[in-house]
Amino acid sequence: MKKKRIKPYILDGAMGTELIRRSVNLPLPLWSGDANLTHPETVIQIHQDYVNAGADILTTNTFRTTPRTYLKSGFSDTDSTKRALKSLNAAVSLARRAGRKEYTIIAGSIAPLEDCYSPELFPGYTTAENEFVQLSEWLENAGVDVLLFETMGCLQEIKAAISASSTINIPRWVSLILKDKDHLLDGSDLKNAIKYLAKNNIDIILINCTLISILDHALKVLNEMWSGSWGVYPNTGVSMPSKDGHITEMVSDNEFSSAIKGYADMGANVVGACCGSTPKTIQLIQNTLENESI
Repeated sequence: MKKKRIKPYILDGAMGTELIRRSVNLPLPLWSGDANLTHPETVIQIHQDYVNAGADILTTNTFRTTPRTYLKSGFSDTDSTKRALKSLNAAVSLARRAGRKEYTIIAGSIAPLEDCYSPELFPGYTTAENEFVQLSEWLENAGVDVLLFETMGCLQEIKAAISASSTINIPRWVSLILKDKDHLLDGSDLKNAIKYLAKNNIDIILINCTLISILDHALKVLNEMWSGSWGVYPNTGVSMPSKDGHITEMVSDNEFSSAIKGYADMGANVVGACCGSTPKTIQLIQNTLENESI
C-alpha cells in the first residue's frame, strides 16, 4: 500500500507576465514594481485568481519594488525611497486582502538588486547588505508572514541577504536560480550554496525560475545535503524567458503535471510555478496533487 504523504503547500504563479496578459504596460526597469499603485485592482484580482485556483501562498508584488529601481526610473533619492515604500506597503496589503485570512501565507518577495538573469551586475557585498536590511525591515513591518529571497543566482548576494536579515523575527526562505544542474547562475557550486544556507538558520530552501529539464538532479543534490523543508517552482517554458518575461515555447500540461507529481513524490513541502505561469497553471498543480490523493 502506498504510504500517505502530506500535501505540499501550493505557491502562486507569475505576476509580471500575468499583468502584461491583462493589458498592463510594464516598462523596464520598474517592470511590475509600480503596478501596486497604478493598477491595484488588477494586482488584487490576480492574487484572488491564484487563491481560487488553489494557492496556499501568495507572493507580494515586490520583485522590483526597491529604491534602486525607482532611482533608475528617474525618481530622486528621496522620492525613490518614498515611492518604493508606498508601493511595497500597498503590495502587502493587496496580497493580504486577496488571501483567505487564517489560511493564506503571505511571502514577502525580495529579488536580486539588479537584473536577476545577470549576476555579474551584483553591486557589491556592503551595498547589497545595506539595501537588503532596508527591504527586509520594510516587509517585516508591513506584516508579511515570511521573507522570500527568490531567484537568487549569485552566492555573494545570497550571503549579503542572509546577513542583512539575520535579526528578522519571521521565517526566511531562500530560492535559488540555476545555470545548469550543478551551478547557480553565477557559476557557484550548488553544493556550496546549500552548505552555506544550511549553516545559517534558513527555514526553507527552494529552487525557482529554472527549467524542468535540469531540476531532478539538482533536487536530488538538495535532498542529499539538506534535511529541512524544501520547495520548487519551475518555469513553464522549454527554454528560459527573455528579460521582459516572454517565453517562446511552453512545456505541455502533461509534462508539467508529471514534474509536479515527481516533486511531491520526492517530499517537496512547497510547489508552484514561475515564469509563464497563470492561474490555470496553479489549478493544474492543485488538480495533480488532488488526483494523487496526497
